[in-house]
Amino acid sequence: MDIRLPSINKVLISGHLTEDPRVNILENGTHVASFNLASNQRYLGRDKEWHDKTCFVSVVTWRQTAERVRDKLHKGSPVMVEGELQFTKWQAQDGSNRSRIEILARSVQMLEKTGSSKPNPQKSVEEPPRSQEPQGSDYTDDVPF
Repeated sequence: MDIRLPSINKVLISGHLTEDPRVNILENGTHVASFNLASNQRYLGRDKEWHDKTCFVSVVTWRQTAERVRDKLHKGSPVMVEGELQFTKWQAQDGSNRSRIEILARSVQMLEKTGSSKPNPQKSVEEPPRSQEPQGSDYTDDVPF
């Protein structure tokens, strides 16, 4: 029997930024922003007390999303991120091999109110579908806040 499993790489996480976003502009003018997100899970322990378990993850955004992240988010900002896991390998200056798993954000939604009395559910736009998967750092992000 041949079992076929779909290849799914999808992440949906909410939390608060642990620091201000770091933004770089590449030689070709492309913006890339990265930030760390703390996501808390609350559970009732065997001691009948409530405990928090925090998961820290790194998030990367590109192009317009990176610019909006730079302009709108700061340490403590609550956000919801939708994207995919990405594995990166590189060689450090000392010659050692390094690697990391991070979230490549396709959608970043601000969860804090921005002065209006009603929350705006249209604060996030997903990346349009692509006919081919991008290679390297050539990603398209269109996420207005």
